[in-house]
Amino acid sequence: MRRGLAAAGLALLVLAGCAATPQNTLPSAAAQAGHDPLPSAIRGAADAFAYPEALANRPREAAVAVAQLEYLATEMMTPRRSLDFTGIIAPALQAARYEVRGWLGIPQSAPSQAVIDALMANPPQLSQPALFTAGPEETLRRLSAMPRLPQANTATAAARQELEFGPPDVDIR
Repeated sequence: MRRGLAAAGLALLVLAGCAATPQNTLPSAAAQAGHDPLPSAIRGAADAFAYPEALANRPREAAVAVAQLEYLATEMMTPRRSLDFTGIIAPALQAARYEVRGWLGIPQSAPSQAVIDALMANPPQLSQPALFTAGPEETLRRLSAMPRLPQANTATAAARQELEFGPPDVDIR
């Protein structure tokens, strides 16, 4: 009897842990409406972080790219049946998010959905000291002059490569 109760309790804890994983959403402004937001976020973020100079004096577009990366860093940690990525993509996107948050002054502990929502608001809600520690003026200045962020560029480029061409076919003999 005790063994059965212990097994049932363990099963409930496992299920609760699975259900506790929050699912982030990406507003339609950062993804093509009616389509899976993951490919749109990968393509948008990859373009932005590959060519940050194209976003000079365009803080809104830079905010969208950061929101897309936030979404990708959490979404790629959840199992997906429709798209197949190698195991390195999710940790690479986590490292990219760490780099971008450091540059923009977003605490590493900030909830991803709160960051996405603040960046995707029109205009972006940068006056939240819990999310944007540099303050609204400095955050806006940083978004207006996004530097080359190598982790973000590499991770989003790798995700795009696998999205477009599939995971690499590795033959180890």
